[in-house]
Amino acid sequence: MPENELKQEKKILAEEKRIEKMVKGEMGELKSIEKEMKSTQSHPLAKITYKDLVRGSIGAIFGIVGHFAFFYGVEIAEHISVLRATFLYILSLAVCILFMYYSGFRKVKEIKVIRFIPVRATVIYLTALVVVAATLLVFGFIDIHTPLAEIYKKVATNSLLAVLGASTADILGGKHE
Repeated sequence: MPENELKQEKKILAEEKRIEKMVKGEMGELKSIEKEMKSTQSHPLAKITYKDLVRGSIGAIFGIVGHFAFFYGVEIAEHISVLRATFLYILSLAVCILFMYYSGFRKVKEIKVIRFIPVRATVIYLTALVVVAATLLVFGFIDIHTPLAEIYKKVATNSLLAVLGASTADILGGKHE
């Protein structure tokens, strides 16, 4: 009987080793599936939707109207050149892109960040500029008779605050769908 028991134990050990190998293989498979699932999950900032435009608009309104900073922006616009206004537009776009990059896009892996950040930032940037122009129109600082150069400068002097507000609202606005 001891020989029979020894053979039985060897069979059991062999079966246990076979089961362990099978479990290790399945665990490896599960880990690879989990890793694949994590890599395919969409980052909340990877899509641009209508809600993003709304968030950007609300943020731009708070950025510019919250402290009635546009009054000072209009006053400053009277004393700057078109060249400085152009610099303000470029600065505002750069701030928008940098703000988005350092606020979470570094974690986006499934898309080409180099191409997508400028697209998203441009949408937020243009939304902010439209909100600035609309705000200036509503408050009577520009109208259809205002010279284009003056509109250009007035929007430029208010663009940085609006872009900061719009970018903040976009980043902090919750889950992007």
